[in-house]
Amino acid sequence: MTRPLSILMICHHRRHKAYGRSYSMAKNLVLRGHKVTLLVISENRRIGIEESQWDGIRIIETPDLLWGKLRSGWDLWDMLNRIIFLNREIEKYDLIHCFETRPVTIYPALFYLKHHRIPLFTDWNDWFGRGGLITILRPKWYQILVGGVETYYEEAFRKIGAGITVISTALAKRAADLGISDDRIFYISGGTHPDLYQVRSKEECRRRIGLPVYAPIICFSSGDSHLDLDLIMAAVADVMKKYPLVKLMITGKAGKHVLDKAKKYGIEDNLFLTGFVPFEELAWYMGCADMFVLPFPETIYNLGRWPNKLGDYLCLGRPTISNPVGDVKPFFERNEVGFLTEFSKEGFYNKMIYIIENPEIGLRYGENARKIAENILNWKILVRELEDFYYKVLNSYGKV
Repeated sequence: MTRPLSILMICHHRRHKAYGRSYSMAKNLVLRGHKVTLLVISENRRIGIEESQWDGIRIIETPDLLWGKLRSGWDLWDMLNRIIFLNREIEKYDLIHCFETRPVTIYPALFYLKHHRIPLFTDWNDWFGRGGLITILRPKWYQILVGGVETYYEEAFRKIGAGITVISTALAKRAADLGISDDRIFYISGGTHPDLYQVRSKEECRRRIGLPVYAPIICFSSGDSHLDLDLIMAAVADVMKKYPLVKLMITGKAGKHVLDKAKKYGIEDNLFLTGFVPFEELAWYMGCADMFVLPFPETIYNLGRWPNKLGDYLCLGRPTISNPVGDVKPFFERNEVGFLTEFSKEGFYNKMIYIIENPEIGLRYGENARKIAENILNWKILVRELEDFYYKVLNSYGKV
């Protein structure tokens, strides 16, 4: 490492949503001796900026006039507060890293850059516009009214940055198609937190949570967007015919639609909903599983992303069943961490039965998964590579 850096990260998420990619980078950069200031959207505040510390990261929470999921980077009042904050800021930054390029991230960054000659990096971690995420999680009226704006902000500011970090090879190609040279594009997939998600035996976890020790347990993990569950529930319904005690565990805040689907497939008595669980407890619940499932249909949205839940699955040392789509396909082909199958009820059913009836293979694949989590996708390792990318760009600015 050449010298410690002062890094400004600007995020379009609320604090609890920022826990993922931006927090992971920030925390591990701090552990490597850098100073990181992370701007996030306040959970509830409509006036006033709040400052705090979080795992050594300086957190700045800015007010937003919108509510709920609309607090996602579009509010001009929030943008103005960030510009005012940066106008008064006394910390001298070496670089800015924007997570996505929505108004509350890109315009404050551009304001700061008018007065400071430092490099701008942008992070591209989801395919929103052009048939991406907006078509999956947004109503039709939103797609019609906002789709063009979403695509504009997703693409328009990428070329002006000194570097771009991308979460998938599809987004790397999209960046190249926009005219960004390869030396300015840095691929960094989702990472893992093996220190947070410890490997424990199924028996120990089940006794703690109160689940049967010998029943097969299949886990689907999510925070609040429980997508593509129909296929999994249909497969579990078939598994029940052979193993009546099988359970499907679903983590996160599952809405009424999840229960309705379970009733539709007749598995409501075999369903175990954890509800919201703090991160320090989540590994105990997920550790009860014999296997994890990651339904991953071939959509533009999936081609452009890395499923972050896969990192949690790997840490916990269990095999995963998924589909050969996007970056998931080569990852599974290179590493024996689970099984790929066609996106069908029959495909998932066959792999579920295979893992249940071949526990020694599941154990071996689970051990491989943990090794990958510790030695390849560990955020501590990925951040060292990110640090090298920062220094390379800073060197071209004569800042190292």
